Amino acid sequence: MSQVETIKAAIPLNAAASQHAVRNAWEKFVTTGELNHKQIRPVIADSWLRCHELGIDPLGSRARTVISKEEIEAKLHTENFGVSGVNVFNRMSNTLEDTGHALVLADHTGCILYSVFHKHIQDHLEKVNFRPGGEWHTDAVGPNGIGTTLSLGKPEVVMGTEHYCQGWKPWVCYGAPIHNPSDHSVLGVVDITGPANKISIEAMALAISIAHSIESDLSVLQLTKREKLRQAYRILQMKWPNDASIAVDEYGFVIDMNSHADTLLNIPYCILNQSIHSFLPKLSHSINLCITNGVEMECEIELDKILMNSAYFRFTPIIESGERLGCFIMILGGAEIHHDLTSLRSNEDELIRKALVQTSGNISKAARILNIDRATIYRRRKNWQ
Repeated sequence: MSQVETIKAAIPLNAAASQHAVRNAWEKFVTTGELNHKQIRPVIADSWLRCHELGIDPLGSRARTVISKEEIEAKLHTENFGVSGVNVFNRMSNTLEDTGHALVLADHTGCILYSVFHKHIQDHLEKVNFRPGGEWHTDAVGPNGIGTTLSLGKPEVVMGTEHYCQGWKPWVCYGAPIHNPSDHSVLGVVDITGPANKISIEAMALAISIAHSIESDLSVLQLTKREKLRQAYRILQMKWPNDASIAVDEYGFVIDMNSHADTLLNIPYCILNQSIHSFLPKLSHSINLCITNGVEMECEIELDKILMNSAYFRFTPIIESGERLGCFIMILGGAEIHHDLTSLRSNEDELIRKALVQTSGNISKAARILNIDRATIYRRRKNWQ
């Protein structure tokens, strides 16, 4: 079953009668605490119970503002997600011009960053703070097209009386997640909101289509920025050719690295295009600070997956024409360690060669003589070739 078919199955044929039953279930729940699960969808029932546990006011009529206009502008003009979202929204703005609906872009925290309103409903939605800066995570305002979609990680519709807070009940919300092309993590949500008496499967399909368009735009943008990052990294690497260095993009994915870093990290698999957070998580905080603040920093970090107990790292932001591309990471003092490791590996290789000669090329016997794993010999021999 496709995503749209799944949503279509959740929308009852007689929406008006269904909404009336849900309204009765809500009134009983907020007054007595009793919940009739037969009258509402499981995803809504679970969210209402969560709202009750958190003490969310069922009579709530306005979401709070959690981010300033300046912070929003920075996200929309410097972050891939914001840039791509605005690109697609501006192309789609005419689509909703005469439909009586609003189109909004929210980040992974449920905060609205950008919106395109139909003029007849703009004032009504702004009264409940369904506008840039407003927080619409389910733990703050209960089920809605933004927060519920983020919680589930898949498209979802929240119809009129299914909202927990009374202030949002006049509206129906269609949410679709936006995924990062690099690792498929959820970056945010596209939400289309309109009057609750105009429930439409076409609006849900449109939300999904817009989310996919943003993902496509993100793919192109990220590819372009990664190529710029590689070129900038190669220029920086030429300044310190004997030091271990790595380039990561703004999401922490390893875009390039030199052989010195590969030796020091001693990771038995290729880490290019992998998240550095998965194998060196203690670097994450410094990387994020470097990229976010745009400042160079040095610090000592304890490590458990490297041939050193700790190391000094230098983090340098890579910025081009005001565009944050990523971070240049250098392991300070790594050149000497790399030289020692290279000499050690050369001695180990010589021992392996002698053992293979002694055993007439029998890898299993050579491994037993040296008391090492056969995979080590296979890997070393492959490097010789």
